[in-house]
Amino acid sequence: MASQLDICNDALSEIAADPINSIDEASSSGFYCKQHYPRVIAEMTTWTDFDFLIRRTALALQPNDRKGEWLYRYGKPSDLADAIAILPKVEEQRTDLPAAGPYNFPAWDALGKLPFIIAGGSIYTNVADAILEYQVNAIDPAVIDPLTARACALELATRLAMPLKKSRNLKGDLIKQAEVAKQRAIAESENRSPRRSTSYVSEAEYARMGVGV
Repeated sequence: MASQLDICNDALSEIAADPINSIDEASSSGFYCKQHYPRVIAEMTTWTDFDFLIRRTALALQPNDRKGEWLYRYGKPSDLADAIAILPKVEEQRTDLPAAGPYNFPAWDALGKLPFIIAGGSIYTNVADAILEYQVNAIDPAVIDPLTARACALELATRLAMPLKKSRNLKGDLIKQAEVAKQRAIAESENRSPRRSTSYVSEAEYARMGVGV
């Protein structure tokens, strides 16, 4: 279980700098960790759809100012980093699917993700009572998995190498290590939650499998 201090001290150890007791301490290491740590975490949220960052929320309806384009306008969550998908309300999601089979789950995206756009701080879609699946822009370090925490520490170390050690060679080596660690973290996350390839399933095929009959 990672913490802000753990990630900072792991980064400092990579550049052979002394550990800190607090990110707010009056030292050069504390100053630069406090400066760069939030940026590293913010960038990490853009690497992939990490499962520990994903949330779902019912969207708040707003007056629609694009009636010729979309049926509904919703407010954007304040902690939104990246929108993943729009879902119909739970009552409209199918409940007659068997536990397994050669078709997409859930049935509402058999033809692809439900369309939406984000513009001017609002979310536009044609789905009534929409639910948004999204990544948050702030996270408790304790929920970050070990490989991602390691990647964050190495990424932070690349930012600390110049101000604390004045070494471009060290920074260059750390950039290579950080990129490898980042790709490992992304691969592990996507292996845990593989992305589905969407293929169309006709009503006739559903009927032959006894779904919706």
